[in-house]
This record gives sequence, C-alpha cells and structure tokens, in this order.
Amino acid sequence: MIRGWVAYWARTEAPTSLALVRLLIGLVILFDLLVLAGNGLVLPLFAPREAGGISVILNRDPVPELYRWLPATAATARLAFGLALGLALAFTVGLFTRLSGLLLVLLLAQLALMVPPADRGVDMLLRNAVLLLSLSPCGQALSLDAWRRTGSPWGDGRPAPAWARSLLVVQLTLLYSGAGMLKLASSWLPPDWSALWVALRDPAYARGDWPWLDRLFPLTQAATAITWLWEWGAPLILLAFWYRQTAERPGRLRAAFNRARVLELYLGLGALFHLGTHLGLNLGIFPFAVLALYPAAVAPSFWERLRPPLAARPSP
Repeated sequence: MIRGWVAYWARTEAPTSLALVRLLIGLVILFDLLVLAGNGLVLPLFAPREAGGISVILNRDPVPELYRWLPATAATARLAFGLALGLALAFTVGLFTRLSGLLLVLLLAQLALMVPPADRGVDMLLRNAVLLLSLSPCGQALSLDAWRRTGSPWGDGRPAPAWARSLLVVQLTLLYSGAGMLKLASSWLPPDWSALWVALRDPAYARGDWPWLDRLFPLTQAATAITWLWEWGAPLILLAFWYRQTAERPGRLRAAFNRARVLELYLGLGALFHLGTHLGLNLGIFPFAVLALYPAAVAPSFWERLRPPLAARPSP
C-alpha cells in the first residue's frame, strides 16, 4: 500500500494541464489588478493613511515588511502594485515562471496585509494556486520559457512530475466541501430552499431587478437544492479523480465511476453553476478563479488531442 502511494505521487506526465491552469489563473489575477487600478483603488488600498490610504498601516505591530524596507509613501504603493502587475504578466506568459510566481505570491501577500478586511477568500485561493504552480513544472508548456528552451511554446512533451495537479484537485474539493458545510442557514435547507431566490433579489448582489422572478420561485428552489447537494457531494471529485488516475487497477466501483464519467458530470454541473451565477449575480472574479482550476482535473492527453495541427513539437 505504501509503495503504491509513493508510486502515485512520483508519477510523471506532460505538463499541459498545469500550464493551462497557470495561464487561466494568471489571466484572472491580471484582470482583477487592472480593474482595481481602473477604479482608482491603488492608493486607497495599499498606501498608508499618511499617503492617501484608508488603513493605519504604520500603527500595526508588526508593520508590513513593504513599509519597513521602503518609504511609507504613495510612490512605494504604486511601485509595489506595478511590480505585482508585471509579475502577474510574467507568470501568465510563463517568463521565468517559477521565480515570477514565487515573487508574485509574496508581493500579493504583502498587499493583502495593507487592508486585511479587503483580502477576499478568492484572493487566498489564487495565492495558494500560484504557490503550488510555482513549485510545479507548469512553465514547461504554453510558455515563453518553453519557447526559449525548445523552440516551441508547447515545449517538447517531456514528462514532468504530476503531484501538483492532484493537489490542485484537492484544493478544489476542499473549497466546495467547505462551502457546503457553511450552508446551514434555513434558506439553504428543506423545505425552504430559498437561498438563490434571496440572493437574486438582493440589490447588493443581483445584476438587475426582475419582477418576474417571483413566478420562478419553485425553479430557484430546485436550483438551491441542487447547489447544496452538489457542494456536499464534493468528495466525489477526489474519488472520481482517483479512479480516473488509477483506471488500470481492478474494482467494480472504479470501473462504474469511469464508465459513468462521474468526474466529467460533476465538473460540467459546476461549470453551469458558476456561469449561471455570474450571469445573475455580481460575484466579481470568483466564478472564473474557480473555473481556472478545472483543467487540473483533466488528463494532459485530452488537451494534447485538441492541440492545433500546426503546433507540432520541435524535432529532437
């Protein structure tokens, strides 16, 4: 058993799935930073109150390292934000991927310390994902690093450690499981099942005022129930992923899961859920940050089959 466990975590595969997660996560971070800058929030969020911010950063114990090493000025806040933007771009396109990813995590963590209440759960999710990806071979495909090394942005297809892909799926499972465990209000439970209807009627979240929504109350109840059951069923992701990764082993349950495509069905329902809530609710980058993790659950061979014919590997 121990040998099998060690062998599982020592597996190698093409780094395509990890590269796709890196690309999507980087785009989400870039978009979020650009929206923040476009709304004029760089100084209010990241500068000390003495330099135009809203937080008493310099009165904290300890003071964040950024303002212990550099002057507590608006210029420092702009510099830190500009570096974060540049590192996010470098990580997205896969330029010095490991270094840019690790520095991006550290800098984003520093910026989060400026106004802790503004550090959203999705920000922590993204930082965790970038840290995992930075320690993985995600820069060996779909990157400028791969292009410089092999002459093709797809890389040379050399097998790379696969452990990070499994850990990203674990992170996705924990996210959904935790969300399900927190849904204990009566609006999420039978016989009420009114949570989605309440959210769609809340002016703080709803994208519009829809008077016809009341006539669809039973439909929103069904959607609430499906969402609740879907999140409580999140451990199915790990089980289905494990069965898919070990499809060569015997077992009726494993064969049944793979034959029924439980993993694809669960993730397909998740994609519909996130896209649907995005259309009806103002949830910021959250739906797309979570969806960016989905390629980790897909074997690299699937993406290889979708590769454009012209994107051939370089000759050895």
